[in-house]
Amino acid sequence: YPLHWGGDSACTWDGLAGSLQGGLHLGLSGFAFWSHDVPGFHGVPNFMNSWPADDLYVRWTQFGVFTSHFRYHGTSPREPYEYPAIADIVRQWWKLRYALIPYLVEQGQHVINTGLPMLQALIFHHEDDPTCWHIDDQYYFGDAFLVAPITNSNGVRDVYLPAGKWIDFWTGKRLEGSRWLKQIKMPLEHMPIYVKYGAQVPIYPHPVQCTDEIDLAQAVILTFDDSYRGMSNSILGTIVKL
Repeated sequence: YPLHWGGDSACTWDGLAGSLQGGLHLGLSGFAFWSHDVPGFHGVPNFMNSWPADDLYVRWTQFGVFTSHFRYHGTSPREPYEYPAIADIVRQWWKLRYALIPYLVEQGQHVINTGLPMLQALIFHHEDDPTCWHIDDQYYFGDAFLVAPITNSNGVRDVYLPAGKWIDFWTGKRLEGSRWLKQIKMPLEHMPIYVKYGAQVPIYPHPVQCTDEIDLAQAVILTFDDSYRGMSNSILGTIVKL
């Protein structure tokens, strides 16, 4: 199946925000899958010097984990061991990505069957909510997750929760939709993620180093309802230390 590439984005905060917007626009234009370079490809103003700030590397990684495809690529080294201050944070986000592989496979099949993109602008689900028409910096990742990447160095942003009941992925807190959450401050380890109440998400319950080690028959269902007490208290917490 075709996979569209996002192009040579700048290794800057604007480059991150632009990649997010571009990915959503591609989805609205009929592109089901999309890939981007983490944490941006080229430097500004020196094209060949694209060493990112540590926080930009982490924030782009977090965004990448909640996209269909992503790769580390650029005009300067991208291996996480080149960034020792943040290597462990990146490692934990990779562990989360591997844990979500069964969900990615499930949603990828849904994309193939329906033609809907993996990253869905809010208006896909809420065309009658005018607020959603103007939001291009948060999205649905498949059917279950609402993702709001941090695209600045201060770790603060507003998040709009559309109609419905939601669960904070990190804390398990229940939230009602149709409202803004203002000035959310996120530590570098976390990104705003919310899950539809009642969603059943297949995850892989064992730590792995590559997809060859994954047996999808061993996937388990994590239900986001009143029994969910936050990521660290779920089966994900035995794999991911965030």
